[in-house]
Amino acid sequence: MKHINTVLHGLLQHISRVDFDKAVERHNGDHGVRKLSCWTQFVSLLYAQLANRQSLRDLTLAFNSQSNFHYHLGVKAVKRSTLAKANESRPVAIYQELFYAMLEKVRGSAASDAKEIVRLIDSTTVCLNQ
Repeated sequence: MKHINTVLHGLLQHISRVDFDKAVERHNGDHGVRKLSCWTQFVSLLYAQLANRQSLRDLTLAFNSQSNFHYHLGVKAVKRSTLAKANESRPVAIYQELFYAMLEKVRGSAASDAKEIVRLIDSTTVCLNQ
């Protein structure tokens, strides 16, 4: 059977796994971890955001139902209690560092395409007499 990459896989290709692993190592994110790596935690939370999952139970049921794609993403199945504990105890600095690295990527590409910069203006109306 031919493998077809998912949209999530396409999004993850823009994230440097090497840089992510270095950030995890710098902040001891996977220190003492037996089952749920920081990468699996990140991918599952990204999936939850994109799929509009409402709770950890909802996330784990939906994420684990797609287990045939886990190998290609480099992740494993997620348990709700393990994910809850990881969300509570893992250093936020790992994901903050990832955010700033991706922001620099975007800024770098925007600076090189200076002619193509689009400015957005919020035109939301606010009702004053409610």
